[in-house]
Amino acid sequence: ELSASVTDHLKLVMRAGAGVDNIAVEALTERHVLVANAAGANAIAVAELTMAHLLNADRRLSAQVNSLRAGEWRRLQLSKDARGLFGGTLAVLGVGNIGKEVVKRARAFGMQVRCWSRSLTAAEADEMGVVRCKSPEEAVEGADALTIHLPFSDATKGLVSEQLMRRLKPGALLVNMSRGGIVDEAALVRLTAEHGLRAGLDVFENEPGAAGETFEDEAIRSCASIYGSHHTGARTAQAAESVDEAVLRVVQAFMEGSPVPGAVNSVRQPVI
Repeated sequence: ELSASVTDHLKLVMRAGAGVDNIAVEALTERHVLVANAAGANAIAVAELTMAHLLNADRRLSAQVNSLRAGEWRRLQLSKDARGLFGGTLAVLGVGNIGKEVVKRARAFGMQVRCWSRSLTAAEADEMGVVRCKSPEEAVEGADALTIHLPFSDATKGLVSEQLMRRLKPGALLVNMSRGGIVDEAALVRLTAEHGLRAGLDVFENEPGAAGETFEDEAIRSCASIYGSHHTGARTAQAAESVDEAVLRVVQAFMEGSPVPGAVNSVRQPVI
C-alpha cells in the first residue's frame, strides 16, 4: 500500500532488473510516478545459467559432484540417461531479451529451436533461425527440452501446466528462469516419475523472501530429478555492471527531461 506522504515526493522508481511484477505500477502511475526497468541488462547472465541448467539436467553434474564428495564412483549409473543436446529440439516460451540470448546459445550447441511469444514476428523468427509457433502447445509438442522466459501475469500463471508438460518427449528437460507460479510445480514433481522429466529451476512458487535463509518446499527438495539454484540467474559481476550502467542512463535521462529508456508506464515528467 502506497503512502501519500511518500509518493508526494517520489518521482521515479527504478527496477534494477527486468521483472516489475513486484512493483505497484498502476498505483504509481495514478500518482504520476515514473517506473523504469533495466530490461536486457542481465539477459546474458540469465541465458548462461539457462544453458548450465540444461547441461546439468542432462548430464547430472551436480549429482555427480555430490556422489564424488561422498567417496563414490558411479560412472555408469550417473551417465546412463544422458542424451546430449546436439540435434535435439528446444522449445523456448518467451522471446524477449533473455529468450533471444538463449536461442543464440542453443543454436550454437546444434539444437533445433521452436519459439512461442506473443510479440514474435515471422521476420524475427527467420532472422534468428527458429521455428515460430502459434501456441505454447505447438512449441512443446515432442520437444526434447523446454526453457521458460515469460513475465509473470494473470495470463501466464500456471501456463506450463501438466497438460502442456505431457506434450514434451518422455525424458525431456525443463528449465524455468522466469518466475515461480508459471510452472505447475506439483505436476512437475509427478511428471518426473510418470513422464521421466528432469528439471532445472532458478525460481519457485514458494521461494524465500529476500531475507530468507531456508527453503521449505519439501516436494521440490526431495525430488531427485529436480535441480535448483537460488534465483541467481541475473547475479554475475558482468550483469551487475550492466545493470548499474542502465540505472545511470535512466536517472540521467529523467533528470534531463529526456525520454527515459526502459520506462514501463507513461506519466508526465516533472521539470527537475
